[in-house]
Amino acid sequence: MWWLLAIVIVAIFGLLAVLLGFAPPPGTRTLIRIQNGQLRVTRGKVRAEPREFVSEILRQAGVMDGYIAITHYKRAAFSRNIPRNVHQRLRNVLLNM
Repeated sequence: MWWLLAIVIVAIFGLLAVLLGFAPPPGTRTLIRIQNGQLRVTRGKVRAEPREFVSEILRQAGVMDGYIAITHYKRAAFSRNIPRNVHQRLRNVLLNM
């Protein structure tokens, strides 16, 4: 019975990690990682022009690490390192590509 409790606890921690912006949501179609100020698309594709716009927005906001995830339902999820005041600008660029 303890194994069931362990599974529930791991699932809760996983859900909290996603909700608090520590981990991208499962089923992400496009995943953009930012490490040391460098943008890398690790899943999916992002054309060059939107990629440059996103890099510029993140540079201006001073973001050095984090992620941006685009789901299959055209929703964007951001890591907690990306300030809320740039979320809409990033959505406008990425969801209209």
